[in-house]
Amino acid sequence: MYLVTARHVLKDPAGQYHQSVWIRLNQKGTGSQMIELPLAGNGALHVYEHPTDPSVDLAVIPFAPNPAIFDFQFLPDEMLTTKESFPELHISEGSDVFFTGLFVQFLGQARNYPVTRFGRVAMVPDERIQWPDAVGGPPEMVDVYLLETQSFGGNSGSPVFFYLGADRIPGSIYAGPPVIKLAGVMKGAFRDASPLAMANQNAIPLSFQNVGIAAVVPSYHLHEILFSDPVKSLK
Repeated sequence: MYLVTARHVLKDPAGQYHQSVWIRLNQKGTGSQMIELPLAGNGALHVYEHPTDPSVDLAVIPFAPNPAIFDFQFLPDEMLTTKESFPELHISEGSDVFFTGLFVQFLGQARNYPVTRFGRVAMVPDERIQWPDAVGGPPEMVDVYLLETQSFGGNSGSPVFFYLGADRIPGSIYAGPPVIKLAGVMKGAFRDASPLAMANQNAIPLSFQNVGIAAVVPSYHLHEILFSDPVKSLK
């Protein structure tokens, strides 16, 4: 069992892994518990990244909570989508998606309360897309899906799912139950800068606005990490 998140949430502004991070898990019944995961120094857990592509914003940590204490579910690898499964599952622009993430305005005093957001696939490009990964640094070319949905701070690392219902094939009705597959892991949102009018014309501050398009790291990159030689050697 592995904990999966966006790699950038585990790193400091200098690009180094934090000494440790904390996760909060709901307990069965009531309440929750904070668990420290050391990422550096003695006893640090190993963080697995993509074996060949450093631009893939994913981190995989071997971690198995006690199922007798904590209320959680894990995703089997059969839920991952590959490039080859897109035509088979009729995944394209317009396909329904949803994701669950942290709502920073309401964290919950005693338990986690994930917020669920919905949207559609906006673009599945064959090319890489520019992403301003580092503040003030050059953009990075990344392989992502684009979704028509709002993603805000706290959503990075969220699991994103395809919801393939009866209307998954345009112009026809599919006779069968809906299929839910892991689309990938939320990377973040695109923002657009616009000038603000000021009384002092010597200063032109900018306002960055969410344009309503989110970037998702495809789950086939997660598959490549999970089935890489370093991770397979753990089994």
